Amino acid sequence: QNTKIKPRLHLIITTSAASVLTFSALAQPAAEPGTDHPDYSNQSMAHGRRMDRLNGAAKASDVIGLVVRNYKDEKLGRVEELAVDLESGRIVQVIVSTGGFIGIGETLLAVPPTALHYDATNKVVHLDSDVAKLKGAPKFDDSKWAEYSDSDHLTAVYTYHGEGPAFQFVHKSDADAAADAAAVKIGRDAGGAWDKDRVRSRSLSMIPAARLSHLQRAGKLVGTSVKNLQDEKLGKVENLLIDLASGRIVAVVISSGGFIGIGDELSAVPPGALRFTSDRDALQLDASKEMLAASPHFKANEWPDFSQPDHAGGIYRAYKVEPYFTTNVTADADNTVRNVRDRGSRNLTPLDQGNSQADIDTTAQIRKGIVAGKNMSVNAQNVKIITNKGRVTLRGPVNTADEKRLIGQIAGNIALVENVDNQIDVK
Repeated sequence: QNTKIKPRLHLIITTSAASVLTFSALAQPAAEPGTDHPDYSNQSMAHGRRMDRLNGAAKASDVIGLVVRNYKDEKLGRVEELAVDLESGRIVQVIVSTGGFIGIGETLLAVPPTALHYDATNKVVHLDSDVAKLKGAPKFDDSKWAEYSDSDHLTAVYTYHGEGPAFQFVHKSDADAAADAAAVKIGRDAGGAWDKDRVRSRSLSMIPAARLSHLQRAGKLVGTSVKNLQDEKLGKVENLLIDLASGRIVAVVISSGGFIGIGDELSAVPPGALRFTSDRDALQLDASKEMLAASPHFKANEWPDFSQPDHAGGIYRAYKVEPYFTTNVTADADNTVRNVRDRGSRNLTPLDQGNSQADIDTTAQIRKGIVAGKNMSVNAQNVKIITNKGRVTLRGPVNTADEKRLIGQIAGNIALVENVDNQIDVK
């Protein structure tokens, strides 16, 4: 599956071909009864979103270029770009183009991400508005990206669309930002262990006002190099996973397979674990090759369901980053035994992964062996592997008993059978 952001011209031409002689998106009539268009007339923006929950995890490449409609199925425009602050994991504003024909005479508007709802089933983005209201909405000038991303402009954008309370993530003064930054412990301690307080969600999710001028275009982030602190190239940005309703970047997808020696593998990394270099030409990830290999990754043609809080939460835990969403909202009644077992004080949890080089290497070798196995399902490739003082615990669901057996065998060959506790569940 091609995850690259589609060039704007291709999108424009494709859109125009699908709506020949439609000279104004704002004049698009509502769907007639009996057509194939879904009926949105009785819907509203009350789609059950929660700012502290994971509302979805769509690829940025799937959202950019989509048609924006209201709940009467009137076409309002098209998603042109996402203005993001990757380091805080924020989608700051969504740039929507309205009117015009094949790119001529278009008007760009800025819309808060929290005012939008991504409908993956119908491949459309909803905005609870109408043509008349959009005509008075704050405009956006792409040639003045920084100027139209300042605090005053953003305040007007969020207020106009009734999302004022959602705009509380910008530090009004650099002094406040510096104080929060000083409170965040970055890196490992003297013994090489990861500091569990390495990342504080509140600190990293805030944006210094001065950094608004450096908001990134999501489309142009694709292909950005990712390096570790030793300036070794880990890979490049393949895509972004976004939670539009919460205005958040769920994860940054990095093509890292070549670096960790396992082919066309992709890794999902929390945005809070990444920092721009001083020249802003690349991103830095404080992770060794072994840690990257031990973290969750997947094949380019087999993307896991990142909209599941437990799965997405595992990515954050792997990098010691606190997720912005709660991870206990999808408890399954059928998993009672597993949940009781996981709460037992004598059982290891993903946060108990050992920090010694030997433990990290063992986890990485087991993960590499599982990924290299033939016909392993996505669930199998993403089981939890926890190594602590040479003892390995395996957890998570797999599709078949044979997968459970094979994974246990792989772990046993690397860590010795007597050191492996295979707690994998067969779905």
